[in-house]
Amino acid sequence: MVDARYLRSRRAVKEALLVLLEKRQIAGIAMTELAREAGVSRSTLYAHFGNVQDVYAELVRDFYTSLRPLGVHLHCGDCSVQSSGARPFCVALRDAGPYLFLVKDAHFLPTLFEQLESGLVEGGALSAYLVPGLNEAQARAVFRFQMSGCYAVALSDAPAEEWARVQQALDTFIRGGLNALRAG
Repeated sequence: MVDARYLRSRRAVKEALLVLLEKRQIAGIAMTELAREAGVSRSTLYAHFGNVQDVYAELVRDFYTSLRPLGVHLHCGDCSVQSSGARPFCVALRDAGPYLFLVKDAHFLPTLFEQLESGLVEGGALSAYLVPGLNEAQARAVFRFQMSGCYAVALSDAPAEEWARVQQALDTFIRGGLNALRAG
């Protein structure tokens, strides 16, 4: 069983990094500053994380684990419906809550790609793109293209009242493209 103080300290460090990301990008945040913001000693901080990037990477994983698996999303009939509380990537980006400055940070998407492609997070995202006729390099390119596009559009200034139609158009386009690749 994990000690409650351990969990509290770990949560405080991650919450502190979210606060600091409101002020600057990850590259400008030092461990000393993070420890101070979290209200923990540097030794406590280092007991949990080796560096600021480790905290950042865990926050990216935390964000992603709340999402609907990409394979499920790409094959759903109505992607606006939230299954078991999980949200599609674009919806989670638009309503990022405390993760807003994390997802807007320039390192977010590259960190997410690294984690997804190395298997650090569950979901097998790339497997949704492994269709007959595509090799792994091509599937990775299509995957990155789609995720980058969703990221850019979700964080754009698309009006809230238009978002449902924009999302539906994107989902239809993505599914149509994947179906065309499958048809070959």
